[in-house]
Amino acid sequence: MHHVFLQLLKGNTAVPDAPLAYLYRAVRNTALNCRRNGQREIADDLVPELGLPLFEHRDGKQEEALALHAALSDLPEEQREIVTLRIWGGMTLEEAATMVGIPRNTAASRYRYALEKLRERLKPFGES
Repeated sequence: MHHVFLQLLKGNTAVPDAPLAYLYRAVRNTALNCRRNGQREIADDLVPELGLPLFEHRDGKQEEALALHAALSDLPEEQREIVTLRIWGGMTLEEAATMVGIPRNTAASRYRYALEKLRERLKPFGES
């Protein structure tokens, strides 16, 4: 993320129409480049800087938070990305599709399939 902000501060980038989508896409592309180049490996189940779990249940039900993390980890990367952008990124399907570079209908399908898989996987936890 630091690299992306440095590029923006240099002023070599035009102001995008959808700044949030641009930021997500720039950070995503930079991260993919780093992964491809093998530059940095981190545990995907912890917030790296703090060593804390990614999810914490509102009522302190850590088992449910861990189940959610496991269920998300089991999704194909393409589906997990759309779910993350929609739910935690607050993007519309159109914005998420633009950010990832896919048609809106493809993003909608990935989101729908991901939710179906998550519902099935998290069924033992009921409505919580």
